[in-house]
Amino acid sequence: MQTAILLCVPEAEPLVHEWRLEGDPSAAHGVPAHVTLLYPFLPAARVDDGVLAELGWFFRGIDSFPVSFTKVRRWEDAGVVWIEPTSDALVQLTRALARRWPECPPYGGEIPADELIPHLTIVQTEDRALRQSAANAVSPGLPFHIVASSAALWQQDDAGAWAERASFPFGPAE
Repeated sequence: MQTAILLCVPEAEPLVHEWRLEGDPSAAHGVPAHVTLLYPFLPAARVDDGVLAELGWFFRGIDSFPVSFTKVRRWEDAGVVWIEPTSDALVQLTRALARRWPECPPYGGEIPADELIPHLTIVQTEDRALRQSAANAVSPGLPFHIVASSAALWQQDDAGAWAERASFPFGPAE
């Protein structure tokens, strides 16, 4: 069973929920609107009380920070339409997690650490018309702003459904 560390973005749900249900396979499996911080993380069987305590300690050392989601972008070759967050803290956070857990390189090592692009997926589909419709529908709702104040460990079950296993608050903003 897989796990992932996510920055959930409930503020995006009114804007992207229906599009994600139609065109993002992770949404159909219970994953909310989010920015991935580290996937894949440790296998679920390795996530014990010690790992959970260490994640709690790790994230308490991160100050809450603002993030603006400013524009719709695309990776046409991958069939992905996504919203770009404007915060270098997201890349730094992913790199710090990957340094602490080097056995868990972001995206399984498929993307070099210096090429990471934080994103909130709207759709991931081969359906070009759906990608265009999603981009057109979401763009007018931008920008929106959040304060990132926690991360969550999500776990997949044997049936492929995902659920939050634990949440880790950040420290207060300075």
